[in-house]
Amino acid sequence: MLYRFALHEALNNRTWVVLGLSQPVMWLVLFGPLLEPLSGPGISGGNRLAQFVPGLLMMVALFGSTFMGLGLLADLRTGFLERLAVTPVARGALLAGWLLRDVTLLVVQGLFLLAVGTVMGLRADIPGSLVALILVALVGVLGAGSSYGLALVVRDENTLAGAVNFLTMPLTLVSGLLLPVALAPDWLQALARIDPLYYAVEAARNLMTGHLTAAAVPTGFTVITILALGVVCWSASLYRRGAV
Repeated sequence: MLYRFALHEALNNRTWVVLGLSQPVMWLVLFGPLLEPLSGPGISGGNRLAQFVPGLLMMVALFGSTFMGLGLLADLRTGFLERLAVTPVARGALLAGWLLRDVTLLVVQGLFLLAVGTVMGLRADIPGSLVALILVALVGVLGAGSSYGLALVVRDENTLAGAVNFLTMPLTLVSGLLLPVALAPDWLQALARIDPLYYAVEAARNLMTGHLTAAAVPTGFTVITILALGVVCWSASLYRRGAV
């Protein structure tokens, strides 16, 4: 029930829907052409979009999920969370409803991005692309779960926004999200190995280029799944302990 309510509320915010769909497309349309003159490991030949779009998918998943805690803080201030807390619905189910809403929106954004990329010339492996959307969902759970937990800890919109920007900026820059890490110097490649988003990006790139059995695929899923489960358990424990 909460899932339907939260999804309906999000879709009714048409400005948010338009912005959520247009931002990744703007990256694709305005930044993608800059890759044309580039050459190097991972971006030579006709696979530039197949290398760039997977990174955009992970960008959608990361930035579309890590600010979800702002909505939780708004519900906390209006007393909506307190009213939910006294209902017979399990608190874990409430968190699951929000996360499922977030995943649904992210997958729809991912599908839209893939459609626009295809119009622009993207020729990605279809089964691999569908599996990559599962990875988008997992990164979304990781980002949203972290955001909800941080929101319950800091309880302030400005602090939460600052913390999210502080954490996501290095994750984005080091992950090779926009350009393959293979183009980076050795020290930056070594730093990327401790960035969980790097493994998600590498897995998505292998999936969309048809390398479904590459070692990067199970590695990416394993890293993101373990972290997602960890942050969801952390956020659920905060909520169950009466953090609202």
